[in-house]
Amino acid sequence: MLTNFIHFQFSGIHSVHCLFHGKNNINSSTLGSITFNRGEDNTLILQNRKFLYEKLAMPICEISQIHSDKLVFDIDPIQYSEIASIEADGIATKKRKTALLIKTADCQPILITHKTGQHIMALHVGWRGNKINFIQKAIDEFCAMYQIMAKDLYAVRGPSLGPNESEFINFSSEWGNEYTTWYNEKEKTLNLWELTKFQLHKAGLLYQNIYGLDLCTKTLHHSYFSHRENNNTGRQASIIWFEE
Repeated sequence: MLTNFIHFQFSGIHSVHCLFHGKNNINSSTLGSITFNRGEDNTLILQNRKFLYEKLAMPICEISQIHSDKLVFDIDPIQYSEIASIEADGIATKKRKTALLIKTADCQPILITHKTGQHIMALHVGWRGNKINFIQKAIDEFCAMYQIMAKDLYAVRGPSLGPNESEFINFSSEWGNEYTTWYNEKEKTLNLWELTKFQLHKAGLLYQNIYGLDLCTKTLHHSYFSHRENNNTGRQASIIWFEE
């Protein structure tokens, strides 16, 4: 059974709900995970996914995440026992009581809603997603599809790799001079949280509408799955949906 949940609601948008899930057991790298393990016994994973589906009691849309800049719209939900087959790193919908699920273990889950609470989007943004500016592309496509404006969007970043743990010793080859503003040369770390905030604002969101759960998955690896802490770790879920 999954037990570690944080519920987040945007100020003034009561129809939209965000749920962030974490690990169940401080001594386990996989207990509480909701992602299937290739070639391994997935009995516990199935139990976790079944519990989550029953807890939400609504259709859930899920994608096969590939660190791309692809966003998909209004895809069909899958069953808890199914493996997601649509390759993308973002999902959007205008369907009521349809949950969008993103899986992470250090990458940033970014959940976005329009101010009316009738259009939502969920993004999986790893550092590669930041580098290719997936956030800008996704917001542009989201606004174009539903004929809405970026200044009317709200976003929240879930638990992810914090500024003190995001080490990049090969900064020049992996990032380049464009990102020196967010890079700490002495510590060899890059502040992905601030970079994401900047990219959201540059895409059109107002700073006051950008929220963040400043919970570092590596520092808090007893509570959250962290790939940098253990590359054989599980994945936690970040979910957004809206009601009436």
